[in-house]
This record gives sequence, structure tokens and C-alpha cells, in this order.
Amino acid sequence: MADTHRRATNAFRAHWRAHGTAQPQKLVLTRAQADDLLLCRLYGCVPMNGVKPEQGKFNGSPIEVSDATAGVLVAHDGTEMPLADFDQLAHA
Repeated sequence: MADTHRRATNAFRAHWRAHGTAQPQKLVLTRAQADDLLLCRLYGCVPMNGVKPEQGKFNGSPIEVSDATAGVLVAHDGTEMPLADFDQLAHA
């Protein structure tokens, strides 16, 4: 469950590091990944201080569900960044 959250968070961080304040277009996840991400955010990956996560969004970007994906972050310019590449965040 935490794998999807870690990879998505690392992908967002890498995107922001490379592109300043540019917001990624969206996350494209399988139904299972989207459910895991939501459950992780609801029940423990990150303290939310009583604030419920916005369903269907992650870090302000929409989550699209597709069974034809392995899980990607779509960058601000449309480039797809596979989440599997973001198990760890590369050092700056």
C-alpha cells in the first residue's frame, strides 16, 4: 500500500525539482493503485492532522484511473514518468 504513495510522492518531488513550480498534469493509476493510495492517505502513510485527503486528487493534480497503465505521473509538458522509477528519490 505504501509503495504507491512513496513512488507518487517521489515523482512529484522530482518533477518540482526539475521544473520549479510547474504542476504535473495528472497521475494515471490502476484502480488498485488509486485505492491503495487513498487508503494509505486515509489511514496512515502521512499524518493529515484531521484533514481528509481530496478524493480523486494528489498534491493538487487529478488522478485518472486506467487499467492500461503501470502507473505514471504525467508531467506539465505531457511527458510520462513511470512511478516504478521512483522507489527512491535521487539526490540533488
